[in-house]
Amino acid sequence: MIGPRTTCGPAGWNLSIRRPQRQSHLSVPVPGGYKRRVRITEQQVQSYLRHGYVIVPGFLAGDELAAAQAGMLTYFPTAEELAATPQRYGFVHEDPEHLQVEFPLASDVLNDVSTHPELITFVERALGTKEVLLSQAAVWAKYAGTGDFDQGLHLDYQGNTLVVPRDDGDFRQVNMILYYTDVGADLGPTMVVSQEKTSNLPLWPTHRTKKKSPELYKHERPVLAQAGDLLIFSMRTWHRASDMTADDGVRFSHHFVWRSAAHPFQGYHQWSSRGESPDMQHFIARATPRQREVLGFPPPGHPYWNAETLAAVALRYPEMDMMPYRTR
Repeated sequence: MIGPRTTCGPAGWNLSIRRPQRQSHLSVPVPGGYKRRVRITEQQVQSYLRHGYVIVPGFLAGDELAAAQAGMLTYFPTAEELAATPQRYGFVHEDPEHLQVEFPLASDVLNDVSTHPELITFVERALGTKEVLLSQAAVWAKYAGTGDFDQGLHLDYQGNTLVVPRDDGDFRQVNMILYYTDVGADLGPTMVVSQEKTSNLPLWPTHRTKKKSPELYKHERPVLAQAGDLLIFSMRTWHRASDMTADDGVRFSHHFVWRSAAHPFQGYHQWSSRGESPDMQHFIARATPRQREVLGFPPPGHPYWNAETLAAVALRYPEMDMMPYRTR
């Protein structure tokens, strides 16, 4: 379980979230004879359910992490490149607080991370159903010295549901932030508050200022992360971005929201709205059936599939392997 410890931190508090030591990932047999790492343990699932958040150290590592970091450079310069030739990257200074690019992306690696099987498995466990959907995915860059990134504590649900969030069973929505760079105290760590401290706090309004809610801010803790770490938090977890106080540096991160397929009043995107995107067409053609399913694509064996639809979808995606959908 993740707990607090005394440490050096920004002025005003001296507690931060303890980052668990890295451990070798467990391996379990899966169909096909190969082994897949169990990256999110049952203990971490239970910590998420108890506190409303959990940190998974080293979710990505090695070549997998390096490939994702390289994918980020498709869209964003390194801190060194920005410092050396700022005129080349005027878009960074024009709107530094909103340097986001949404799925589908031009990078196959980043698209695969967005639909990573271990992320899907966690959501299935947390919601208690295999009928889960990716609601939103986006990569994000923040550069020190370019903008004001400090936020007030808030909940994210206004853009993700027409009502207010429940936090039980398949009504849960799951937020995630995967860090592609180290995030120390001076690079705008995410601040989170355990739900053990907020169980009696009304869900409305969704934003709380420090002036009006000083007690809430006393319970916030910074997520000090290393590249490859994953923060998972609930739609009912109070959190915020903090300011970047470093003179230079960059924070690269990948953000996701997941939900159950059973509740249409939830959800940020209907992915068919991106159906004309070349990046989406490319992703659909090369993805696994399960990756497609979490976007709302009908799975193999679904009643949708008949001789006509099989032929027509094959025309729409000529590079897609239709064999799984032909087998009932």
